[in-house]
Amino acid sequence: MPISADLLLDTSAAIALLHEQNPLHDSVSDTCRGRSLGLAGHAMVETYSVLTRLPGAARVTPRGAERLIAAAFPASSALPPREALRAVQTLSAAGIAGGAVYDGLVALAAKSAGIPLLTCDQRAAHTYAALQVGVVLL
Repeated sequence: MPISADLLLDTSAAIALLHEQNPLHDSVSDTCRGRSLGLAGHAMVETYSVLTRLPGAARVTPRGAERLIAAAFPASSALPPREALRAVQTLSAAGIAGGAVYDGLVALAAKSAGIPLLTCDQRAAHTYAALQVGVVLL
């Protein structure tokens, strides 16, 4: 039976949680403690990408990144196919364009799941608000 998340994370929050040297690690850890966590939409593959390209000794192997993500975020939520097919219309109606579209897809996955989204990305918070997603901004 799938686990339901209490909180979904975007890539900024996921990396802060998983990377102990991140300046926001302690804040994100405190916010996430005791909660069932998931990644919102394609934040899962973005997180995988970042973990496997970190500099030097911080870089994680592909298999290691897969395991970290599975262990830390067992309740991830994808954007349902019907909503994905309407994403361009939804993003256009909200005035979202360019690179913010990717933040918009993360927001739409969280909104569809009805689960708050944790972010450390002030820039993305504007997109999340435009899509009326419940956000916890650190």
